[in-house]
Amino acid sequence: RRDLAQSLAEGIRQHLASVSGRVPGASLVLQIDEPALSAVLSAQIPTASGWGRHRSIDKPEADAALRLVVEAGREAGARTVMHSCARDVPVDLVAGAGFDALSFDLSLTAPGDVWAAAFDGGLDLWPGVIPSTDVEGVSDRVLGKRIEDFFGALGFGIEAFADRSVVTPTCGLAGASPMWAKRALGLAHSVGGQR
Repeated sequence: RRDLAQSLAEGIRQHLASVSGRVPGASLVLQIDEPALSAVLSAQIPTASGWGRHRSIDKPEADAALRLVVEAGREAGARTVMHSCARDVPVDLVAGAGFDALSFDLSLTAPGDVWAAAFDGGLDLWPGVIPSTDVEGVSDRVLGKRIEDFFGALGFGIEAFADRSVVTPTCGLAGASPMWAKRALGLAHSVGGQR
């Protein structure tokens, strides 16, 4: 498994070098999409047959692998972001591995001490509040209030999170219509502008 993490880290280095060469001076952001991270840690990934589950990976091993990825991103000058739209994101693991930010589905997240400690410790939080697929009647004010309420429950006011959060879709926009993808990005911009 370490070989896999090392290979991923090398691929990241090469990819970011390629992007830097094509877009000189760009601010790079490396987003690692790991929606199954919690399932991997708790042995919930089914085998190919479906009759069993793969062994869990303990947190120290996962931490070492994630640190390789973070280091590769940093060496290339990128901010590193972990995205997980799972219900039980291992916030402490993501923060401990050194990611700059965590992108998450706010509708699946209950505010708690681990979130507050991670944010207070320097992990930026990117709340996913914009629906990933077409939805009618979405209000930027309501979405903005959800973000304020989340950070408020953690004990932080708008002045604390305004510059340390990015409004995102709850998950990817691959399943969205082109019209909704455009609307979702507009909503994210509008909600972010409220701060």
